[in-house]
Amino acid sequence: MYKAHYSEDKTRSQSVAEHLQGTQKLAGEFAAAFDCREWGDGCGLLHDIGKYSASFKRRIDEGGPITDHATAGAKELYNRGNVFGAYCISGHHSGLLDGGTLGDSAGEATLMGRMKKRLDDYSAFQHEVEIPAFPAPLLKPLGKGGFSAAFFVRMLFSSLVDADYLDTEEFMKEGKTGREPAEP
Repeated sequence: MYKAHYSEDKTRSQSVAEHLQGTQKLAGEFAAAFDCREWGDGCGLLHDIGKYSASFKRRIDEGGPITDHATAGAKELYNRGNVFGAYCISGHHSGLLDGGTLGDSAGEATLMGRMKKRLDDYSAFQHEVEIPAFPAPLLKPLGKGGFSAAFFVRMLFSSLVDADYLDTEEFMKEGKTGREPAEP
């Protein structure tokens, strides 16, 4: 079983599938506030599929070197033409990336650089996760140029980052976060 997290005392573990599903649920709920539940669900479900790699397994089980697990889900979406989702997932730990250019080098700290980066095999995700369809985003013209798209990406990114953090916190603190659930 692929692990996403261990408790601090190493007595409990959260599987990658459990973490993806928990993050999916929360991100979907957050994105529902701007009528984009499916986008939140999809980004939440795919954000950590890079944890299905042998290098991440070594990292979490044996204290191996840090490995990039955020780029995998971004690549899957980017290769399917979903640039908005790719932006959100690629930066869910580091912050939204600059788009970059087609001339960026592999691994450069831009979306284009990340999309060229060679990753360890993470294909085991396919046994537990099915990549969902994403509906067309509901973008309304706001201001000039790409403002609507940028605003949408920021809202979706925020939904994903909050969901990822809260699902991890919920696991680490065994549900005892000290916060009451948000009111509808």
